Amino acid sequence: MAGAFGDNICMRILLTAVGLAISFSASAAGQTQDIQDFDELDLESLLDVVFTASKHQQSIFWSPQPATVLTREDIQASGADNLADLLRRVPGFDVYELKPSFPLVGARAMTDDSNNLVLVLVDGREAMIELTGYTFWAGLSFDLEEVERVEVIRGPGSTLYGANAYAAVVSITTVADKPQTNADVVMTAGERGLYRFFGRVRDVYQLKDADLSFGAGGGVQGRLSASDRGDRTLAIHRAHAYLRYHRGDDLDLSLHAGSVGGEGLVYVYAGDERITGALNYWVMGKSGLALTDALRLKAQLYYTRFQCGLNMRSGMSAYDIWIADFPDMHWDSQTIDGQLQVDLQVQDDLLLIGGGYVHYTVLDYENLILSSDTEVRGAVFGQMQWNPFEVLQLTGGLRFDLNDFSEPALSPRAAVVLRPWSDHAFRLSYAQAFRKPSHYESRVHLDIQKYNPAMPEVVDMLKVQMGNENLRNEEVHSIEAGWRGRFLEERLRVSVDLFFSMYRDTIFIVSDVPLRMGVPDLANSTFQYRNNPDGLDALGAETEISWHLGGPWSFWGSVGFRHISDRGEGDRAEAEPVLRANLGGRFVPDKGLLVDLAFHCVSAFTVGIVDPSNMMDPPRPFDLGNRVLVIGRLGYRAKTRWGMSFEAGLKLRAPLGAPFREYAGIPRPLGMPSDTESDYGGELFVRVVSLYLEGSF
Repeated sequence: MAGAFGDNICMRILLTAVGLAISFSASAAGQTQDIQDFDELDLESLLDVVFTASKHQQSIFWSPQPATVLTREDIQASGADNLADLLRRVPGFDVYELKPSFPLVGARAMTDDSNNLVLVLVDGREAMIELTGYTFWAGLSFDLEEVERVEVIRGPGSTLYGANAYAAVVSITTVADKPQTNADVVMTAGERGLYRFFGRVRDVYQLKDADLSFGAGGGVQGRLSASDRGDRTLAIHRAHAYLRYHRGDDLDLSLHAGSVGGEGLVYVYAGDERITGALNYWVMGKSGLALTDALRLKAQLYYTRFQCGLNMRSGMSAYDIWIADFPDMHWDSQTIDGQLQVDLQVQDDLLLIGGGYVHYTVLDYENLILSSDTEVRGAVFGQMQWNPFEVLQLTGGLRFDLNDFSEPALSPRAAVVLRPWSDHAFRLSYAQAFRKPSHYESRVHLDIQKYNPAMPEVVDMLKVQMGNENLRNEEVHSIEAGWRGRFLEERLRVSVDLFFSMYRDTIFIVSDVPLRMGVPDLANSTFQYRNNPDGLDALGAETEISWHLGGPWSFWGSVGFRHISDRGEGDRAEAEPVLRANLGGRFVPDKGLLVDLAFHCVSAFTVGIVDPSNMMDPPRPFDLGNRVLVIGRLGYRAKTRWGMSFEAGLKLRAPLGAPFREYAGIPRPLGMPSDTESDYGGELFVRVVSLYLEGSF
């Protein structure tokens, strides 16, 4: 009954989105505008502008990759309290709440607890934990209230951004292009111990023909787990400040600094892991300088430090026999990263972009064994964009990455964009990307201190296993085609993207513990990361629709289909949903009642999960049925004649129907030793209603 209910909701959302696309496309067919030179337009005033796809500002209709742009209005009206929930709106994106502090975010294929296939950039800085290679989504360095813009580039992005720009690139901008003078306060409190407080001040000074602006903000955020019966909670505190000197297009200098810290749970193959005493702080300088009308330099340099404690909540067992306990670990990494980019406008129709990149990391750790405590990465890249005709753009690029402990990588990209009318663009492209093995996968071994006296060989086993120094880079080759159009005087926007992606040398963990005389034979066991020699193929389609009725009304929808096949077995991979459908609408006036409501539907799929009492056994399948999530916001906005604005209301984040899990999870056996009784794996998704109050002064 529940499955049928979910199927009906998914189908209704799908038919509604497709119906919108067909009906409005038919009614508006043939409506075009006079072709206008993009360089003559005010980029600040355009809705359809993207930077991340080509590392320079251009119309989204010329983008060589499928792109989704979420504006400040989208963010503010969405009802989301974190970036992961906001990204549920992106077509084809996977977002699973594995833990409140550890949502999984991926795209197109292979979204699992490794959580490392999407590259996140915050004002140009990589937001990645060096130990594991994943993004700690709940512990990002900004509050959602600070975000001015989110650009999502779906598909391979290594040609411009290097390692780990594998399935997508999410670029977050926290500094407004137009400086503002105001103070903002946001307060939220709700069910499941949800709390959020954020405050910020911004100001700008006019210095002849330049602007000197600054901003500073900070806050706290937390939530209890619906699946953890202890007193633990996600708790995050963050602070961020910037200073910017901006003089037209000639000079742009900025200095950023901040910190984020707290505690929470993450999930790894070996079980739930508590992060304690986490602290990440950074300082970054950025510059943009126009040497001539045709030549521009961009550079950035940042230093970041991340440290935390890692405590496994379960031990290592096989065949119901305790083998050993994972040691408490401490991790400390310091990174210096420098990047340089040169933009050369050779002719009006030819743009060359090139640059270099150096990344140096020093590691410090306790109860871990690493083959090296440093990492050096470097890269050079180049890209050409040429418009041989007014309606045609050719993009070609190549990047070469070097790493001192993994193999080098070449990342090419080629794209053709045909824009026969100003309101329609067709795209065909090929790109290759890679993900380098993380330290955890390739270089980390364990120093076991507490083990079963009957099995002392586990100490020697884990000193050389788990990490695998012979791992190769993961690779993806993707062929894509797309169309983007707008109708009804640009109020209706539609895009359709098709892709075929080939994933090779994917990294997974091999856990094999044979029995000998009724006892685990550790001397002949394997517990190590390996490359999959077979790989996966993914065939899919993504469509996105937005309809701005004018005034405060707007509607949107997106649909993602995918078929993932295992090349080794030749069958469809069941660990991937076939359908993702999203539908939403909003009524957001300048003042008065406002509402934003979104439905997110995911079709049924199966995920493997390891039994916590036999964690070295192979995973067992866990069926996840069709499910629908609702995220919404209902509020009232008021403005005063002194320029102040206030808003208050309710936010809703709930399953449609009974609570469910978005990712595989099972109740922890009550007799199993643990620091707290908690479900193992995926979080139980339950209703969370909260009250919020916002003010801008």
